[in-house]
Amino acid sequence: PGLDDPTGRMPIEDFDVYIKDVRDAQQQYKQDIEILFGLEADYLPPFQDYIVDFIEQYPFDFVIGSVHFIDDWDFSNPVYRDEFVRRGVDTSFQTYYRLVEEAVESGCYDIIGHLDLINRYGYTPSFDLDPLLTAVLENVQRSGCALDMNTSGLRKGVGTIFPGISILSRAQRLGIPLVPGSDAHHPGDVGADFDRAGKMLAGIGFKQSMFFRNRKPEYEPFLNSVNGTR
Repeated sequence: PGLDDPTGRMPIEDFDVYIKDVRDAQQQYKQDIEILFGLEADYLPPFQDYIVDFIEQYPFDFVIGSVHFIDDWDFSNPVYRDEFVRRGVDTSFQTYYRLVEEAVESGCYDIIGHLDLINRYGYTPSFDLDPLLTAVLENVQRSGCALDMNTSGLRKGVGTIFPGISILSRAQRLGIPLVPGSDAHHPGDVGADFDRAGKMLAGIGFKQSMFFRNRKPEYEPFLNSVNGTR
């Protein structure tokens, strides 16, 4: 509440416009494509009551839960990347994955967004991340959440999808479903790099993906979803 960040989130006063645009598009294109009504909502411990109340007001098809903030630091914003050094890379990674685990356990979200977003700027901790990743992935498996397979890293200088292939390989072995996404902040990025991502994921054994209607999961053949042929 009160966050003045027009580049980081939709202004609350525009939300009714968003709903109208979605509903109008659903009617206009109903013979051609299915358009679902979704939200990406941060996990912010001091404001979870506000976030839950907001989610419950609307008939979303799906809610993506993401961690962009450690305390009041938006670590995903390149303007503040030097804060990694000030706070300590190890501490930043430990806190980030603890918050992701809490987001999973909160039960607020259907999909966990860009699981390893903290890798965006190339920092690496001095300790073995495996125990933290194992705990998070096992929690995702127990929760019934899906993972966002996010192609934005391929066009933002990271050179890989979020999460990376090593994490997705483990997710595949655990039977954790994926929801393909492009994290499109511009219309031209919708579906960006899905063909490339589809080949990568087929190579590690994914055969189907998940999507949500009325916050209920459904499956479809994986290559159909990434190629937009459902």
